[in-house]
Parts: sequence; structure tokens; C-alpha cells
Amino acid sequence: MLDVPTVVAPVEGRAWPARLRRPPPIVLVGLLLLAISLGMQHRVLGAFTTSTIGDVTGDPDLFGWWLTWTPWAILHGENPLVTDWMHHPLGVNAMWNTTVPLLGIVLSPVTLTAGPVAAYNVGMILGPVASGIAMAAALGPWVRRWSARTVAAVVYAFGPFQVAHASAGHLNIVWAVLPPVLLYLVHVLFVRGTDTPYRVGALVGLLFAAQLFLYTQTLALGVLMLVVTAVLLAVRFPSRVRERLPGLVRAGAACVGVFAVVCAYPLWLILAGPQRPMSTIRDPLYGVTDLANLVVPTSLTGARLVPSGIADTMRANVGEQGGYLGPAMLLLVVVLVVTVRSTPLRLAAAVGLISLVLSLGPAIVVADHETGFPMPWAVFTEVHLLGEAEPVRLQVVTTLCAAFVLAVWIDRIPALRWLPGVGLATLATAFAVLTWLPADAYGAREASTPEFFDHAAQHLRSGDVVETVPAVTSVWDGGARPMRWQAQADMLYKIPGGYFIGSDPQHPVLIEAPVSAYQQGAVEAGAGNPLTVAPADAAASLRASGVTVVVVVPETGVDTAAVLSWTAAVTGDPGTQVEDVWTFRV
Repeated sequence: MLDVPTVVAPVEGRAWPARLRRPPPIVLVGLLLLAISLGMQHRVLGAFTTSTIGDVTGDPDLFGWWLTWTPWAILHGENPLVTDWMHHPLGVNAMWNTTVPLLGIVLSPVTLTAGPVAAYNVGMILGPVASGIAMAAALGPWVRRWSARTVAAVVYAFGPFQVAHASAGHLNIVWAVLPPVLLYLVHVLFVRGTDTPYRVGALVGLLFAAQLFLYTQTLALGVLMLVVTAVLLAVRFPSRVRERLPGLVRAGAACVGVFAVVCAYPLWLILAGPQRPMSTIRDPLYGVTDLANLVVPTSLTGARLVPSGIADTMRANVGEQGGYLGPAMLLLVVVLVVTVRSTPLRLAAAVGLISLVLSLGPAIVVADHETGFPMPWAVFTEVHLLGEAEPVRLQVVTTLCAAFVLAVWIDRIPALRWLPGVGLATLATAFAVLTWLPADAYGAREASTPEFFDHAAQHLRSGDVVETVPAVTSVWDGGARPMRWQAQADMLYKIPGGYFIGSDPQHPVLIEAPVSAYQQGAVEAGAGNPLTVAPADAAASLRASGVTVVVVVPETGVDTAAVLSWTAAVTGDPGTQVEDVWTFRV
């Protein structure tokens, strides 16, 4: 009833000679995806350790810090999920941040040998590859031809959603492996059924635990859409509910049990741990899909059938504008749902539509205009934890469903009886796919580090707390550079600043460390403005954070001499030029 094609048996006597035996199709798909990913990121290949993938530097530097912190903490006996190496002395709760500890372990050989910038770039290149491979493999129960599965893998791995988040340096999102795995679980748990529900449930629990250590929001939204899919199947096939329910209950119990045991401590950190945010992190209408984005592509899409200036009016930044489907793809999906007699295709389209509607958030936003028209996601805004999720991230499910529909359809095209229809169907499908073709617009931003930090062990003491000028901020371009410098120095010292999600006794929510009196004076001095802070107050702010050294990095457009004079007055140290920076002992 679910239209699952049978596997074609191999033809006897047609075995390939050992020397000419072809690699498994999944390997060829992986190589193709890797070639595409390398081609899209060609700008970074010649400067792999001194430039980062993406059009901004804030999140790349943030991820580089966490990729360094996880293996460093494990090797030095530190807690990798709670740290005061940033935002010292209060520290940061890693489980409320995009810390990707799983990738920190997987990429640790690169981090420990080539540094955080190279590790981040490797992760950004391999993320779409892993996601596409997972997609091609997950389609096995429904799609026989590898050509169809390959197209779906490419569309999923390099569609507008992934391209948008890659441009913003979102390492945690380009590793979108969980949604295809959940697609396969739909077949195992809901369609085929399993004779070993406890074993399967335990494996799913371990899978969810792995995703928790990659990106918690993808886990929460993925489980939500898994439940939605189960409900749709139950409505479509009510006679099968009684047959499948006992196995699902057993699998669910095993899943929850294993997940609770493995993730007990991380879950405690999320629910009751230190420095967690004590209020709503962001406006519920910020992280939503702008309705205009469904038909308006950004500059990251090659085929732009509407004036590009319209994209500039949409909600959020280009990194969150990955909801583009386009008129051609939308029309193709509608036509296929109406004309193709395929239950899996229609169910996938229904799940995709639901994910799209939910991604619009609590109310519709069109070209950054808040209409006030309520949407279903409003129900979840009051749900603890889930209400903090950004519904715009559900676009990954919409993309997955579009890729599924394409794969099922492409798999059927050769079977069309009307020969001209094969050509027309192929052309129409190819045109819809090409409208998703990404533009050659990926950036690679400079990520060099002052020489002082490359040789920090020669100039600093282990355990120093270092205040840098410039300070760490959440500014997308350049704000987190001092975190990269700290990572390049192999975490030799702590910093009082930071770019993170957390809180302190005075602020229920923080996105960056509060500006200290010293930093306020440094900014005023560097800009040539009158000082509004007394040196004694600035010195007290340094002592309160445990700062032992101030490092001033000269910058273009900043009155470095004035900053040095201010720092000397605050610390009582005339300062010493060390390589390409100035240092002051407090």
C-alpha cells in the first residue's frame, strides 16, 4: 500500500571482474557530493588555516573556539560542558550554546594538528557531504534508482536552506544528518515494523543522544516532526495502528530510557544548570520564515527570477533566509501530488507542507511586515524549551520532503509509457531543480591571528586571565576574533569576555559579556571621545574579573596611543610591546 519498490535481483553471470569492480553506489554519491562541496568552497582552499568559510566571521570564530575547547578540556581533565575559560569567573553553560561537542571530538585530529580554523573549514565542507549521503541512504526503501537518489541527495545537501546557513558559518546546521535518519526510521518503525523493538529503540536513543551533542534545536524540531508524521500515518492507515502500536510503545520506552541515562547530566544542565538563560532569548517573530522567501531567492541562489532587491526587505539576515522553494518547484510538487498515484509522495508532500506552515512562526511575516495573522506555531511559543526554538529551522524538513518527492518522481520517469512524456517530464523536473542551483557567492573571510598569540606560551603564564582590546562582542563581523586568538594560543589563558548565550545576576539573558568599565574607557579613548569612566573604576572592573594581563592589539581606525595611555593609567604598568601587541600586567 505504501508503494515500496522491490529490490531488483542481480543478474547471474554479470559479476564485474575483481579489478574492474565498481565501488558501491553510496561511495560514488559521497565522492560527487565532496567534489561539489570543495568546488563551492574553492575560495578557502588556498588559505585553509588563515581564512574561514562564510560571509561573516562571528560564528566561524565561535565554532573554532568550541572545536578547540572540547578536546582541550577532555585532555586536561576539565568539564567540557561547563567552562570559565570564557566569561571568567562566572563561566558558560555549554548546553545552552552551539558547542557541537560531538564534532569537537570527531574533528579533534584536525584541531590538534592544524588548528581551529582548519577544523572549522573541514567541518563546513564535510557537513553537506554527510547530510547528502544520509539522504541517499535513507531513500532506499522507497526509491530504487541511484540516479534519483543522487539528485535528491544533491538537492538536500546544497539547496537554499543549506546554502544560506553555510554563508552564515552555521556549522551545527550544515550537519543536517538527523532528518534523513528520521526519514529512514519512519520506514523501520511505522511502515515495516520491527521484531526487535527494544534494540531499535535503544539505538534511536543513542542517535538522539548524539544529536543532542551536535545541536539540540535540530533534535527538538526533528522529534516534533516525527510525531507529526506518525499522526499522519495513523490517520491515513487507521487499520495498522493496533498492529504497530505495541512495538512502537516498546521502542519508545527503550529510546527514552537510553536517552535519559546517557544524557542525564546534559539534560540537567539544560533544565537547571548554572548560567542558563533565565528569560526568553529572542523575539518569537525573529526566527521565522518570511512568507516572501518562498518565492523570492537571495543572492545565494543562481537563478533569480525576481528582482534581487526584494530579498533585502525580508525578515532576518541572509543566513536565515533559506526557505526558498520558487514558483517552478512549488508548481512541480503540486502537479506531482495531483497526478502521481504514490502514497509516499503525497505523505511526504503533506509533511513538507506542515513543516512549512510551522516554520512561519506564531504569526505571518511578509517582506519583514508583521501581519498579525496567527499561525499554528503560536501554540508552541508557551511550551518550555520548545518555545525557544527558531521555527525557521524547520525549513530543513521542508527541503527534505521536496527532495523526497523529486526522488520518487524521478525514479518513475523512465517507466512512463508515452515517450514524448518522458522528455517533457525530464525537462520540467530539470528546470525546477536548476532554479535551486546556488550562485558562486560563497565568501571566505580572513582569519589571521596576531603573532603574539601564536607564541603565547613564551609571553603569558598558564592560568592568566587576559583582557583584550578589542573585546569580544556578538557583532557578526569581527566581534569574536579574540576568542579565535585564545583558541590559537591553545587555551593557555582565560578571558572575561565572550560571545555566548547565558546570564548573570544582573542580566537574565546575555548574548555577550557585559561591557566592563575598562572596556568602555578603551572604546572611548580609541574613538577620540571624552572619557566618562574613572581609571579607578576601570581598575576595579579588571580586578573583579580576575584579569592579570591586558593585551592591546593595534587596529586601523583606532587611536592606539590613546588606548595605551588609558590602559597604563588603569593598570599602573607603562606597558611593553611584545611582537605585534602591547601587554600590561595588572
